[in-house]
Parts: sequence; C-alpha cells; structure tokens
Amino acid sequence: MAMQKLGIGHAVCGVPLPWDVYDEVGQLLLRKGFVMDNQKQLDSLMQRGMFVDGANISRANLPQLPPTQRYAPFELWDDIISKLGQLLRNYGTVANLPAQVQEVAQSIQVLTERSKDAALAAMILLPEQSRYSLAHCLHAALLCDLVAIRLDWNQDRRSSVVCAALTMNISTVDMQQILADQTEPLTPNQRIDIKNHPNASVEILTRLGVKDAIWLQAVQDHHETPLGSGYPKGIKDVGEEAALLRTADVFSAKVSPRKNRKQMNGAQAARVLFTDPGMTAANPFIAVLIKEVGIYPPGSLVKLANGETGIVFKRSSNAHTPVVLSLTNSKGTPELKPIRRDTSRPEFKIQSVLPRDGVNLRINPASLWAT
Repeated sequence: MAMQKLGIGHAVCGVPLPWDVYDEVGQLLLRKGFVMDNQKQLDSLMQRGMFVDGANISRANLPQLPPTQRYAPFELWDDIISKLGQLLRNYGTVANLPAQVQEVAQSIQVLTERSKDAALAAMILLPEQSRYSLAHCLHAALLCDLVAIRLDWNQDRRSSVVCAALTMNISTVDMQQILADQTEPLTPNQRIDIKNHPNASVEILTRLGVKDAIWLQAVQDHHETPLGSGYPKGIKDVGEEAALLRTADVFSAKVSPRKNRKQMNGAQAARVLFTDPGMTAANPFIAVLIKEVGIYPPGSLVKLANGETGIVFKRSSNAHTPVVLSLTNSKGTPELKPIRRDTSRPEFKIQSVLPRDGVNLRINPASLWAT
C-alpha cells in the first residue's frame, strides 16, 4: 500500500486517531480510534515517523502546518490573528495576498479538523477587544468551515468561503475596530462606509489578484438577504456561500465578547437567528450551525443541578448534554483539578448559563483543553 507520512497537527493528544497508523516499514503502531494522552510520546512517534495508508486518506483532508511549528491550538489561534492583522492592514504592500490568505485559511482548517472544541472555546472565552475586528473574521471563518465540513463541501469550496470570511471586511478593518470600542450611535459617514464595504472589499481583492469567483461573490453578498432587505444592492438571489457567511457573521458577533454589546450565550444567539425573517428565509445553514456549535458551545460557563460551576469542555451527540468540567464545588470553592461531569445525568444537568463577567474565576483555556 502507498503510505503517506503524517505532519505536525495531524495527530493530537486527546483526539481519537481517524486511521490505523504505521511505522516507516509498514508495521502497525496504533489502531484507528486510539487516543494519545501523552504529548512526549506523540512527539517521539512523530520524530520516528507516523504513516497512514494513502488509499484511505487524501492530502486535501490533511491541512498542513509549517514543519517548524509545533501544534498547539491556542498558540495557532493567536498566530492566525496576528498574521491576519498584517495582511488586512497592510494589503497594499503584501506580496501575493491571495496565496497568503489561503495559507491562513489552511491554518483555520487545521483547527476545525483537529481541535473543534478548543477553537470554539477560544471564540467564546478569549477577550480580544483590542483586536476584535480581526478576531471576528476568524470566528466567522471558523464557523463557516465547521458547517462546510458537516455539509461535505469539497476542499476548494471550503477554502473559498473561509477566505471570504477572512477578507469580508478588508476595506473597513480599522473602522470595525473603532466601532467595537464606540458607545455612541453611528455617524452618517460610518453608515455610508458600512453599507458600501462589500463593494469596496471586492474592489480591493480584485485589484490584488483574487480571481476565485466564489470567494469574491461571498464577500460581495454577505449582507444580502433573500427578502431583498440587505445591502449594498438589496438583491434577493443570494448564493449559498454568501448565505452561510452571513449566518456565521451574525452568530459570531452575538456570542463573542465585545465592549459595547452584551455577550449572548449559544441559546440566545440561536434564537436571534431563528426569529429574524431576513435570516431564516431560504436559509438551510442555521440548523446545521447550531448542531455543530451546540446550545452550550465549548467555553460556556454553566451552573449544574448539584450547585457546581463548570465550563463546557466538549460537545456530545446531544446538543443539550455536553461534557462539562466542574471548576468549583457546590459551595463555590474552586477545585484543585477540574472534574469531568456527564450532563446527561440528572445530578449534573445544566441549570443555567452564567455570564463570563459574573464568574470570578481565573480560566486558562490552554491548560483546560490540555486536560
């Protein structure tokens, strides 16, 4: 059989292997479904060489990280935002911007394929106020890719919609940051810039060499609705990629921390999507998005029936019963080590979602998602 070597980020501690893994001479090392829980052991195996049967896997399903970059999801998250800031704020001097955006999109696909729960937790938990306009594009790209995977879109289509999410606000990235900090109503000039930003973004992307029609059309129409109530053109014929991007854009804006807008929990954000006529009309993506994210997305702080305060750690097959890590006991005393709770059990049932600013606990996501 033709063997393909795994790279950094393809096998992750705590995540079941999706294939049988062999050494360089074809001897079976690990069975499909095996969960590695020791990073040093994984690093050692990666150095020796881990291989999979090329007949069972395609390169398109293995997003690559640079060979010098060790896979750590929260470090990758920070690197993506930093790189995105360089591209969007300096697009006029960037060499081959389309290719560099595609590289960022590939890094996001590493997150969605290897660390979905950790990536969703980053979206919910990390306070990115100082670079909100960049983080928001990452959030939308992440959600788009999760839905695209669920719908079995091919690699090219996935890449196109992720690139569109990353660059949808390229013409207004600095203004978007101002708006994230602004408590006053929009000025007339700001309203004009907001309404025109899809046109302006497409013009910039086209000038810089983007030729991908799906990418450009999704950026152009990501604020349009099937009711004709959107902007900039008020059209009703909206493509699937643009509709998905708009859905992800709105949902991520609701659940992300922001200075001048109260952060919603997953259930509240889902309600907004399902009750907005302009959003629900001819939109097949809302239900898929909510199924992927869950009613209680990873990173959500919750109160359990037994009085414990916990954080949603991992989604389950049931959107209402995720795996939770209890951070305090029923008296509010912090646990020395988080305790896993199965919320399908009555004593650990989720009673309510807690606002982040209402929980006086220091939370280190990188440490929790290494548990």
